[in-house]
Amino acid sequence: MTMAQLLLFSVGPVSGAIPLEEIVRVIRMVRPKKRKANSPPWNAGTFNLHGRTLPVVSMRSLFGLNDAGPGLTDMLIIARAGSQDLALWVDTTSGVHEIPLPRDAKGMPRQAFPEGSGVLKTAEGLLVIYDLPGLIASGGIVADSADDNQVPSRDITGQGNGRKTLAGPDEEGERINAVLAERAAKIARPEEPLTETNTVEVLKFRLAYREYAIEMQNIREVILTGEITMVPGTPAFISGICVVRGEIISLVDLRVLLAIPETGLTDLNRVIVLTDRTLTFGILADHITGIGTIELDHISTEHPDVPISADRYVKGVTEGPLVVIDTRALFSDPSMIIDEA
Repeated sequence: MTMAQLLLFSVGPVSGAIPLEEIVRVIRMVRPKKRKANSPPWNAGTFNLHGRTLPVVSMRSLFGLNDAGPGLTDMLIIARAGSQDLALWVDTTSGVHEIPLPRDAKGMPRQAFPEGSGVLKTAEGLLVIYDLPGLIASGGIVADSADDNQVPSRDITGQGNGRKTLAGPDEEGERINAVLAERAAKIARPEEPLTETNTVEVLKFRLAYREYAIEMQNIREVILTGEITMVPGTPAFISGICVVRGEIISLVDLRVLLAIPETGLTDLNRVIVLTDRTLTFGILADHITGIGTIELDHISTEHPDVPISADRYVKGVTEGPLVVIDTRALFSDPSMIIDEA
């Protein structure tokens, strides 16, 4: 068994998950443009994400479920699939969870479907997508719960399966269509430069019984802590170096860097790999707690429980309290670079 940080989602009666490191962002459902006549069944059309055209992938189709129209509460998971991003259309998402995944004797995901499908099934029936391009190429799978007697057919009233769906020219369908079209128009607009009134997407993590946040735009991936090699002569906050995908990176212990008092045991079993395309390093964390957004103008530099007013590596504290790390300060610190020689 190996532990993995997964974003959980559902489509109809099927529960699925995808590794957190593959997620770019999660947004509300929008009105996709019609797909081409010769498109594969899983292709539900396209939409414009701030000037980029992304394919919308129907997870219902890939999981062998009957079709349903888009609903107001549906979600789009923007995920990496090789060199491109895809929008995975799901009914709901239910947060990030750490789950043990079964492996075979060679360390590969234990198959419950034909080899190459890119999906494994846990003992609890969760379908974990470990190879999204492989799942797309396979054309999908037939899940155990994708039985005609269990899966509701396309709902034209918006009442039969508990989802508000777009299905007809009636008044409710027109209202849903208008809302989804409005969302699509808004998200097609170019992104504005960040200002102090903007929100920013963050990855939240726990360290020494406190929750921290770091901006998603600088996160390359989240991995399990592997073998760490100590390097003499480095700053105290550098725990050592490790190899990630053939690249040697330094590992930063925020407990030392931020002078966090030692208040009990911690389990530094996650590495959040950060990069600005020039410098790459990892920070150690106990575990990941989720993805969210924060309002930059709500960050305070004063909090009675968090002595951060003079700390150059912290932007401040927001609701929770959630301590927001200043990535610019980290990347501008030359001591983050370790000479491999």
